[in-house]
Amino acid sequence: MSFTPQQQQAIDHDGHLLIVAGPGSGKTTTSVAKAMRILADPNRRLIMVTFTKEGAVEMRRRLDAAQQKAGERPFSEDRLIISTFHSIAIKHLFRHTPRQKVLSPAQQNILLNDAIGSFIPPGEEQKLARQMFESYMYAVDRSVLTLPEAVTRVIDRYSTRLRDSGHTDLYSIMRDCALQVHSGTIPPLPFTDLLVDEGQDTDDLQKHWIFAHAKAGCNVTIVGDDDQSIYEWRQALGYAGMKSFLDTFRAKRIELGDNFRCRSEILSHAVMLVGLNKSRLDKTLMARRGKGGSIGAYNTASAERQALELAGLVSSTPQQHQNAVVLARKNRSLDLLELELRANGVEYMRIGKSIWDNPNIAGYLSFLQTLLDNSPVGVLGVLPYHGISEDLKAELLRSMDGNASSFLDGVVPDLDHASAADRKSLQGLANSCSYWRKQLRASHTGLSGSVREVILEVGALYGGWMPRQQTADLVDICARILSDLNGTLSSRLKFVSTRSRDLGSVPLVLMTMHGSKGLEFETVHVIDASAADSDSHVANYEAERRLMYVALTRAKNRCVVWFSGKPHMTVTEARIPVKHRYDDVKALVLAGN
Repeated sequence: MSFTPQQQQAIDHDGHLLIVAGPGSGKTTTSVAKAMRILADPNRRLIMVTFTKEGAVEMRRRLDAAQQKAGERPFSEDRLIISTFHSIAIKHLFRHTPRQKVLSPAQQNILLNDAIGSFIPPGEEQKLARQMFESYMYAVDRSVLTLPEAVTRVIDRYSTRLRDSGHTDLYSIMRDCALQVHSGTIPPLPFTDLLVDEGQDTDDLQKHWIFAHAKAGCNVTIVGDDDQSIYEWRQALGYAGMKSFLDTFRAKRIELGDNFRCRSEILSHAVMLVGLNKSRLDKTLMARRGKGGSIGAYNTASAERQALELAGLVSSTPQQHQNAVVLARKNRSLDLLELELRANGVEYMRIGKSIWDNPNIAGYLSFLQTLLDNSPVGVLGVLPYHGISEDLKAELLRSMDGNASSFLDGVVPDLDHASAADRKSLQGLANSCSYWRKQLRASHTGLSGSVREVILEVGALYGGWMPRQQTADLVDICARILSDLNGTLSSRLKFVSTRSRDLGSVPLVLMTMHGSKGLEFETVHVIDASAADSDSHVANYEAERRLMYVALTRAKNRCVVWFSGKPHMTVTEARIPVKHRYDDVKALVLAGN
């Protein structure tokens, strides 16, 4: 494979390195080639950090394929680790501290929902409370944060429930690992090289972990693009983090500015937009595919009209939508379009939040998981439906001491705060759990136990606890889907919780702008790009520009931005030409190649 001079320079460089990789610049190919060169030396050992499990799997697949092509066996874990920050932190911390049981993200959410629901009214206040909670959990110095009293109470309740459950969580793992390696309490991992993908998305704790390895002599390569930093609410450092790495370690900077994805007509508007930002690394991007693309914005009368006309456009130009995506800022913006696509018989796939992410469904799945792994948190999730007081919840969790197996097998402990009604309710729940666990054990031995029966019975009971019929019906639908799958309960739960970004042969994909990072399509539609009540109220202009920049640069040949009324500020700033007639938009789509 041939590389550009900049790519080859990045592959060959040893020492601290920042690879500023613009969209479509071949950063993954460059990272794989660099990893292969490092590991060609038998004395070197490499950690590759990704931000998603899917990214880690894809990176491992590429390296294994490269090894196979070279006639070699895949690299062992003592020479190559490819994983997410959280997974690596778990391995790192537990090398030096006593191992603890770690809650899954779904189980963490049960504890957080329980805490937030106790102190924060429903609505936007709960969303804000979640953001403040995460800021606190990932803060290096928590003492500098000023939090409302209600949020402080949420944090205290969550921490108490976590302690009572006998588990730790991913927040604590990442924080403890980062701060302890930073302070020297635990040593860095014994690897010679570290490569961090999507470096613009690192937060302050992850930065501490990376810097500790760099100071210990590990060669650190950070690959990223500050212009594609779009996760501010996750405390991503973006430009500030990348510049800090450059300044602290006097790292070499190599820019991958060749864009092999977008036609120049598309890239020029995207670059014009993001170039207005002040807090960014200067860079030069070049569309190597040259001219031949098309871009425009289209003003429709309403969101309903937008969905109707876009569905009709997709239906009438199938050739131009064989590899296409519709992007929206928010998931709900895709709902109207889905209805119109169904009416037009258009095949599509919707990526992102699914039925399995609904908090009630996640609670149902966690309760099923508890029947397998004995986690007290799954039990906690259903106690509110039994009228159990806060004091009794805490006492029950403490009595389980991190393991709910006895309760799940039908034994309710003696509890000081339990009334006769409480004991009767808890005993009924424990007896049901015991029966279901016997069924699951019998199914493993080939006897008469039925996984399907357990799934449906738990679903019927869980749905019956729901306060609204609509939610109960949703639980029933999920229970039936889960019951129709094959395999053990564990394999079924893993199947429905797996998030795949393999888009296969589906011609049209619907997803959020945030979820599209790293992907590319022949045709891109950005919908609901309308001005807010007043764009002057936008909290962070630079973040808005970066998000639209990411959306525009997913397009290889065609890009249409849809709005109703006034265009969003980013449409105007990017100077995207506005079309006012449907026929003009159709001609634009037909023209791009």
